[in-house]
Amino acid sequence: MSAEKQQTGPAKKRLGELLVESGLASQEKVDLALKMQVGGNRRLGRILVRMNVVSSDHMTEMLSKHLGMPIIDPDAAFQPDARRVLPRYLCDKFDVLPLNVDEDKNIIDLAMTDPLDNEAIESVEKFTKMAVKPCLARLTEINFATKKHVSFSLRDLFNAQSFTPYAKLASTLALCMILVVAVFTYQFYKESKYGTETRTADSVIYKNHDLMVGIERSGKATLLGRGAYAAGYYSIEFESKDALGRFVDNKRNDLSSAQYEWTRWAISKAF
Repeated sequence: MSAEKQQTGPAKKRLGELLVESGLASQEKVDLALKMQVGGNRRLGRILVRMNVVSSDHMTEMLSKHLGMPIIDPDAAFQPDARRVLPRYLCDKFDVLPLNVDEDKNIIDLAMTDPLDNEAIESVEKFTKMAVKPCLARLTEINFATKKHVSFSLRDLFNAQSFTPYAKLASTLALCMILVVAVFTYQFYKESKYGTETRTADSVIYKNHDLMVGIERSGKATLLGRGAYAAGYYSIEFESKDALGRFVDNKRNDLSSAQYEWTRWAISKAF
C-alpha cells in the first residue's frame, strides 16, 4: 500500500488559518499576532481578541470548531461545591470559572474562553492542586456566572495582582482605621468597667460608679461618694485598705453589684 493511501485525512489546520479562511481575520493581522506571540506563553486567540481583530464570541465559536468542543453554559453547569475553589481575582484574570470538583479523581471542570491557554491552566492547577479539565464557554457568560456565584473575599484584597500601590495605600489606611477603632473601643470598655486611675508617687485614686477610692503608699485608704442604696454620701478615712475592705463587705447591701465588685477590684489592685 502506498504512503498516500495510508494517510487517513488532511492535516488539522491551525487556528490562524481557520480565521483567515473564514474571513474573521486578515493574513496580515494573523502574522502580526504570531510575531507578538513568539517568546511568550500567550495564545494566538487571546492576542487577536486584545487587538480587536476578532470578537470574543467569534473566537469562541472558532475554537469550538477547531477543537471539536461544545460551547457550554457556565451558569447552568455550575455546582455549589466549586463556589470557593478559586477567588474572584483569578477568575477575572484568566476569564475562567470552576464548575465542578471531582474529589475522587482530583479534577476540576473549568469554564474557559480559551482551552488552549496553558498559562491559565497551569496557574489554576498550581493554586488548587488539582488537574484542570477545560470546558469552552463564552466570555460574557463566564463573567455573568462569576459575578453570580463567586463572592469577593479577603483573598481578593490581599493578593499580588490587586495589591498595587493604590491598593496597598487603601489597605493600609483601612487597617489603621480598624486599629484606631479597636483602641477606642477597648479604651471605652476599660473605662466603663474600671473607671479612671490617677497615680502619684505616694498614692493612687480610682473613680467609677459614683465612688472614689484613694489608697496611699503608707497604707491609709479613703472612700468618697454615694452608694446606690445608701441614704447619704461616704467620706471616710481608714487606717488600711484591709479596713476599707471590711467596711465595703459590711455595707454590701448599700452598694450595687457593680459598685461592690469594682471597689473590691480597686482595693486589690492598689500597690
